[in-house]
Amino acid sequence: MARSGGMDNVSSSRRGFIGASLGFGLAATMTTASFVAAASNPSPRTYVLAHGSFLGGWVWTHVTERLRKQGHRVFTPSFTGMGDRVHLLQANITIETFVQDLIQTIASEELTQVVLVGHSFAGVPVSIVADRIPERIGHVVMLDSVVVESGKTGFSAYPPDAVASRMAAAQKETHGLAVPAPSNLAPGVWGLSEGTHDYEWVKRRLTAHPLGSYTTPVNLRNPLGNGLPRTYIRCTSPTNPVIDRSAALVKSMSGWKWAEIASAHHPMLTHPDQLTTLLTAV
Repeated sequence: MARSGGMDNVSSSRRGFIGASLGFGLAATMTTASFVAAASNPSPRTYVLAHGSFLGGWVWTHVTERLRKQGHRVFTPSFTGMGDRVHLLQANITIETFVQDLIQTIASEELTQVVLVGHSFAGVPVSIVADRIPERIGHVVMLDSVVVESGKTGFSAYPPDAVASRMAAAQKETHGLAVPAPSNLAPGVWGLSEGTHDYEWVKRRLTAHPLGSYTTPVNLRNPLGNGLPRTYIRCTSPTNPVIDRSAALVKSMSGWKWAEIASAHHPMLTHPDQLTTLLTAV
């Protein structure tokens, strides 16, 4: 399968991501030099990669190939009702369902020191997993993720117009069961060109996203991040407005490392080399 924007050398990776200015926040900068140095000779690690809205474990294919070639163990579960588990879509799916999908993957495979990566909406269940089983987690990575505080729902991080449109679409298409997958992949979000192999590959594999996972409150027993090593990676070319509130929240908190990658919202599709470098360097 063709890969859009992939680059295989370290100098290309240097151009693909940069350390961010702290600006208004407390999150600590990770410099380009530190990323490259850390990634130059990575030890084998265990990764659990959690996908975002409308996707499935398949979306990590390019990154999974690269990580496994380096000797890492990689798991890419699909959330219940999505991806290869679309046949399990039902009305009682909540954010707790997604949390259990991740916890049971980690428990059943007897994983420890996991690098737990949450892309986009998966930042919500990943935060809860880090709260529940910190003894199994070595590092939390939020990849252009939705991040919300305890007591709020995933939708609380979205702009009101985005919430309204997703709710209306779910009601119209599925009687409130799930938000239907987008009919067109907006270039500013997906970074893919219509008519290309990757565009068609992604479009035909999208599935609806269970509405209940957006609307059920998050319940955290500990502060967000639970004291674990944690990194937020922001996609900057262009930025996705849906993520703005979450990025601002992370920048306002201490204990987070901050990095940027010059890609649209789905770098696992368009910049797998640069993203792999970042993931092996955290």
